[in-house]
Amino acid sequence: MSVDDLGPITERLAALDEPIRHWQAARERAFAAKFTPKQGKLSTLMGRLPTAAAATAGVGPGPREQVFALLDEICDLYARSDTSRCAIIRGLVHQHETHLLLGEYMGNAARMLGSGGRSVWLERGIAALSIDDQRRDYRDWLLSLGDLYLAGIKAKLDPAPVLLRIAERSNRERHRAAPTATRDVLEGFEQSAYFGTTILPHFKQ
Repeated sequence: MSVDDLGPITERLAALDEPIRHWQAARERAFAAKFTPKQGKLSTLMGRLPTAAAATAGVGPGPREQVFALLDEICDLYARSDTSRCAIIRGLVHQHETHLLLGEYMGNAARMLGSGGRSVWLERGIAALSIDDQRRDYRDWLLSLGDLYLAGIKAKLDPAPVLLRIAERSNRERHRAAPTATRDVLEGFEQSAYFGTTILPHFKQ
């Protein structure tokens, strides 16, 4: 399996690059306009955050709907591909601006599950985590994993089989920005310290 075999997806990823760049730049300008100057007391800076965030949201959804629709297809394909094809898909996504929205996509998958969405959202969310490969920030990535796990439990699903299935397709090499390989994190999530301190207490409430 080569990149050429994923031609239609490659073309659609490339077509979204420029719209995403323009949208992200507009969001950054809107945020900066309300948040600057950045000097001053922490309390003053924190007080500006809601206004800056509102200005960012005011830019509009941009190409988010198109990006999410494409990521739906990519995650579905990823979940039924072998390890070599998954490696190609990961590399392909990270060559394009779509990778910048993987975090938002994971959050959307958790919300869909939490609001009674279909079980496929658990698989899509975990697949997106695998594709992201902890390249944005492994701490934010871990929080997204926890949110998806809890949303799955709320939807009366067992996340464990999905975690193991997607782990098999994940990068077994540790990314330089992450302390542990994505495959190992997904495989051992339920035995991790994070699970014990952050996820398990939810079952005791």
